[in-house]
Amino acid sequence: SHAVPFVPAADNENNIASNQSRSPPAVVEEKWKPQAQRNSANNTMTSGLTPNSMIPEKERQNIAERLLRVMCADLGALSVVSGKEFLKLAQTLVDSGARYGAFSVTEILGNFNTLALKHLPRMYNQVKVKVTCALGSNACLGIGVTCHSQSVGPDSCYILTAYQAEGNHIKSYVLGVKGADIRDSGDLVHHWVQNVLSEFVMSEIRTVYVTDCRVSASAFSKAGMCLRCSACALNSVVQSVLSKRTLQARSMHEVIELLNVCEDLAGSTGLAKETFGSLEETSPPPCWNSVTDSLLLVHERYEQICEFYSRAKKMNLIQSLNKHLLSNLAAILTPVKQAVIELSNESQPTLQLVLPTYVRLEKLFTAKANDAGTVSKLCHLFLEALKENFKVHPAHKVAMILDPQQKLRPVPSYQHEEIIGKVCELINEVKESWTEEADFEPAAKKPRSATGEHPAAQEDDRLGKNEVYDYLQEPLFQATPDLFQYWSCVTQKHTKLAKLAFWLLAVPAVGARSGCVNMCEQALLIKRRRLLSPEDMNKLMFLKSNML
Repeated sequence: SHAVPFVPAADNENNIASNQSRSPPAVVEEKWKPQAQRNSANNTMTSGLTPNSMIPEKERQNIAERLLRVMCADLGALSVVSGKEFLKLAQTLVDSGARYGAFSVTEILGNFNTLALKHLPRMYNQVKVKVTCALGSNACLGIGVTCHSQSVGPDSCYILTAYQAEGNHIKSYVLGVKGADIRDSGDLVHHWVQNVLSEFVMSEIRTVYVTDCRVSASAFSKAGMCLRCSACALNSVVQSVLSKRTLQARSMHEVIELLNVCEDLAGSTGLAKETFGSLEETSPPPCWNSVTDSLLLVHERYEQICEFYSRAKKMNLIQSLNKHLLSNLAAILTPVKQAVIELSNESQPTLQLVLPTYVRLEKLFTAKANDAGTVSKLCHLFLEALKENFKVHPAHKVAMILDPQQKLRPVPSYQHEEIIGKVCELINEVKESWTEEADFEPAAKKPRSATGEHPAAQEDDRLGKNEVYDYLQEPLFQATPDLFQYWSCVTQKHTKLAKLAFWLLAVPAVGARSGCVNMCEQALLIKRRRLLSPEDMNKLMFLKSNML
């Protein structure tokens, strides 16, 4: 509990009056209590425990009533009023009353919204400085940036997030939230991203962008490497093959019928909660919107569904279910969804898993393509869609090498030299940043000898390549390593690779985070109700994400 602080007497008349007015109520309150209760209260105060008995029951009822009114006004406040920030606010108001005497909140503080918004720029700038310092302290001068849209109903917004390795963890900072418009071009979104980033990071910092399919990669590739969100890419693979238009064009009517039956079964009233339960412990990212979820749900809970409909004496839907096709499709689609969940892990590096995921799915679809009938046709379509939608970029290949448990193992030997070349290329590309960082001088201020530059550069290239080969010749890790901890331990031995690892492995494979939906819902609610200007909404969402 907060003890009432001592306020020294002052010449100010109001201060003396408020101190005098506070004394009598304490005495009066003591008089109506039985002697034992008074002693108990005193003991509680001296022992440092919360003096619950000091507040009369009638006052407790008044407080409870006010709390219930707040909760009823907005059910979202159910969690707010028991949160630590609300309790701190209540305690601050109580302490202010103890210091300055009882006061009318509305008269002294005015409208709470107005008060908060008046101080929003100050709080925003305070937190902005902390985030800017954190991003500026990045030792490898490289970050990952995701620009991903999130839809809620017909509306959507873009969420801009920066990622970097801090110690042995990936730290993320939401830098901006912007309402999306169907008229937004890739250049317009890119312009917004660059404007926001310029407030937080140095212009020379190396950036890898991860965007969704709505954002044009060509606009972002001018400013750095641009990768597509892996969950969005795999979603496109599945959607392009199992869309009704594609299936009708290929005369795969039995697949259309199966998907329709599964949707009916999964959508039956009360069935999802009563019969199905949850498919997996870990949910896929919010940008995963597969048409196959109903099918996988029905396959997972097939026995329970049969039992449910048997009791209800409604077996017609079950009888129209092609169980053989259901099993074969589930065998193809379950690994795809598992891959999406694995690639969206928010606590571990994931970029190094993209190429192995591609290889694994390609092998799966190729093996199943040799089967007979409908499944074979579908797998040929999946192979085409995988090549077209799930692109593997040099950054994915380099990230895979930086995993000491994988290195070059997932890819055939004829690709090894090409990938090693990409690693050396990337080391050379970011080498300038490391030199600047070591010398603490801008590149423009460093004079160079024209005669000595070429041999020195060649020697540096040779050393970089030797470091890569030395690392690759070391035995593979048998246990799954903590990647950042591993690179922390070998920084002295593999300096260039370690720098590269602390940059690239902080870049996520999937651009959407678990909190995106909630953030987008709140941003769109503020926008629809016109509670704040877009600028104030952005500042408030920034504080919400980065203040705690």
